[in-house]
Amino acid sequence: MKVLQHLCIAAAMVLTSMSPANAWMSADGAMNLSIGAGHYLLNEEVQRAARAGRGGIGTEVSKPAQANARFTRSTSVAGLDMLVGYFPPGQRAQMRQGFLALHNSYPQVARQLGVPTNDVASGMASFLAGAYMAYNNQTLSNGYVKPLAHQFRNGLASQRDFARVSNADKQRMYDVMVMLGMLMATTQVQLQKQPDPALEAQMRQLGKQMIEGFLKVDASRLRITSSGMRIV
Repeated sequence: MKVLQHLCIAAAMVLTSMSPANAWMSADGAMNLSIGAGHYLLNEEVQRAARAGRGGIGTEVSKPAQANARFTRSTSVAGLDMLVGYFPPGQRAQMRQGFLALHNSYPQVARQLGVPTNDVASGMASFLAGAYMAYNNQTLSNGYVKPLAHQFRNGLASQRDFARVSNADKQRMYDVMVMLGMLMATTQVQLQKQPDPALEAQMRQLGKQMIEGFLKVDASRLRITSSGMRIV
């Protein structure tokens, strides 16, 4: 718990101190992660469905939609480098180890969630689920993540620009979202076992900023259910 708590506190302090624009900037400043992620996440079709309470915009996801969100993994660690780069030099080695451990554990979690790995929509769903858990200090049923991923996958498929996002950028976005989502979700689960009011407050703030920076709506309006996300 101490290692996870240190990682979470350090991440919360750094990430919540950044403006939404800076929080999603790549390590070299060349591309904002909203390109292919936040920019596409709550497009008009997904937004209308969320406000209307229609979960996955249809339960079936076409093969082109699946292919659009997926990428072929390379040995690149650009996403990890980007996250670690936000921390002071003296903390980077420890933060790298912590984030890498979270990333390596995600494939097993993805199997439990019923979502594919190396898939941007899965990364989005896992990220938002983790932020939702952190903000509300509550666990979320594993079964809620797959419909959420369906929403994002269909939303991404409807965006022509996203089809032009490179394999490398998809992997970077996915890796960042997976690591942050795992950090928030895992910490929240630990808080259920070992309550810590100070850490809970930091997690709530981190979850709030992640939700609002990603969806551009007040965090209190987000609902995640067995049908996916809904904006109230």
